[in-house]
Amino acid sequence: MKSFYLFLLVLASTVLTSVGFAAEKDPNVFYGRSFSSDGDTLFYRVMYPNGYADNTKKKYPLVLVLHGADAFSKKGQRYNAKQLKSPVAELFTQKAVKDSFPAIVLYPQCEEGDSWAGMSASKQNDVIPFPENPEQTYSGELLEGMVKYYIKHYPVDENRIYIIGLGSVGGSGALDLAARKPKYFAAVVSLGGAINPERTKALRKMPLRLYSSESMVDVPLTLVRDVYIELQAAGAKFCDPVFELGEISEEEMVRTAANSKGFLRWIFTQKRK
Repeated sequence: MKSFYLFLLVLASTVLTSVGFAAEKDPNVFYGRSFSSDGDTLFYRVMYPNGYADNTKKKYPLVLVLHGADAFSKKGQRYNAKQLKSPVAELFTQKAVKDSFPAIVLYPQCEEGDSWAGMSASKQNDVIPFPENPEQTYSGELLEGMVKYYIKHYPVDENRIYIIGLGSVGGSGALDLAARKPKYFAAVVSLGGAINPERTKALRKMPLRLYSSESMVDVPLTLVRDVYIELQAAGAKFCDPVFELGEISEEEMVRTAANSKGFLRWIFTQKRK
C-alpha cells in the first residue's frame, strides 16, 4: 500500500511539473525574469515563440527591444511592465506576427538615473552630445552580459539576433551596443536614437535602419542624418536613408514606424554574414 501511495505521489509531482513547464512557456505572456552578474541585476521580460516548450532542439531568432524614456523603472523595482505598453510589444503579441515571425523576445528594463548608452549629463544648445569614446553604462554592461547568457544557454540562432531601440533613449542604446559588439547582431533598428558619428565605422557592415522626426528634441533629426552621412562615408552598404516621419512626437514616431508595412519582415529577413 505504501508503494502505491508513493507511486501516486511521484505521478502527481510529474504531472504538476509538466503543467508548470507548459505554463511557464505560454507564448502569450511576457514573463518577468532577472539576469545577475557580479552581484548586479537586470530585470527583464521575455516572451517565447509558439511551440517553444514542445521542441527544445529548434533554434529561434532572438529579438532585444530597448524601451525609451517613457518606461524607466523606479530604483529597485522588479519586473516593470511600462515597457510592454509600447507598440512594438503589442506587435509581438499578435497571433499573425507570432505565426510569421517566431522568436524569443526580450524586453529589459533600465532604472531611472541610468541609460542604455553613454550620453552627456548636460545639453549643448538643447542637444544631448554623444561622447566619441563613452564608458559603457551600468545597464548597458548588464545588457551585453544578458545577450551572451542567452546565446550560451538558450536555443538561439546566433545568425539572427536583432536589436530594436525605441525613442532617443532606446534607439541610442541599440546603436551603442551594436557598435560595441557588431558581430552579435544581424540587424539594428533605431527609432529615434543616434551615437557619435565617429563611432559609425563599427556599424558599416550591418543592416541598419534609422528613423526620426522633425519634432525630436534631445536627439534631433539633424544628428540622425549626420550618423547616416558618416555611415555612407565609412562605406556602409546595408543602411537605408533615414526614415523621416514628419513633424510628429517621439511616441507617435515609434508607433508609426512599428506599424509601417514590412517593418518586422525586413528585420527577420536579415542574417548575420
